[in-house]
Amino acid sequence: MKYIILVFVSILLLGCSNTIEPKSEYRINSKMKVKLFFQKGCKAKSLKIAQAFSSKTLLSQDMNYVLGDSNQYVYASSLWVRSPNRAVTTSFLSVIRDSKLFKNVQISKSRSKSDWILELNIEDFMQYFNEDSTLSYANVVISLSLMDSRTNLVFASETFKSKIDVKTLDSV
Repeated sequence: MKYIILVFVSILLLGCSNTIEPKSEYRINSKMKVKLFFQKGCKAKSLKIAQAFSSKTLLSQDMNYVLGDSNQYVYASSLWVRSPNRAVTTSFLSVIRDSKLFKNVQISKSRSKSDWILELNIEDFMQYFNEDSTLSYANVVISLSLMDSRTNLVFASETFKSKIDVKTLDSV
C-alpha cells in the first residue's frame, strides 16, 4: 500500500511540474495620421461606423499566418489582445472622430440615427511566409463604402492596400 501511495504522489507531482509557456498578447497599432478638416460640407452630417465585415479567422484573437500558397496556421504562443475585426473598426472610429469631419461619429450599436453609414470590409489581414520560411510580409486590404443611411445608396468607396516586408520571421 505504501508503494502505491508513493507512486500516486510521484505521478501527481510530475504532472504539476509540467509548465505551459504563457501566450504573448499583441495589440494592433495603426499609427494613422489624423488630418483635421476645415471644410463645412460634412460638419452638419452624422456618421455611424458599422462593425467591419471579415472572415471568421479575423473575429477571433488567434494570430494566423499563411505558409506557401495556401496553408493557413495559427501561432501557438501568440494572441491578439482584441480580434483584428474589432481593433480595425475601433481604429477607424477613433481616427474619423478625431478628424472632426462630421458633426458626430457613432459606433454601430448606437441607437441614434445617422446621415451616413461607413461600411468596412477587411479583405486581408495576414502574415505570409514563402515555402521555406525564409521571407515574410504582412498584407492588409480594407475596403470602405460610405452610404446614405436613408436610401442605402453608396456615395463613395475606396480600397486601401498595404504590404510590408517583416524584419523577424515570427509573430512579433
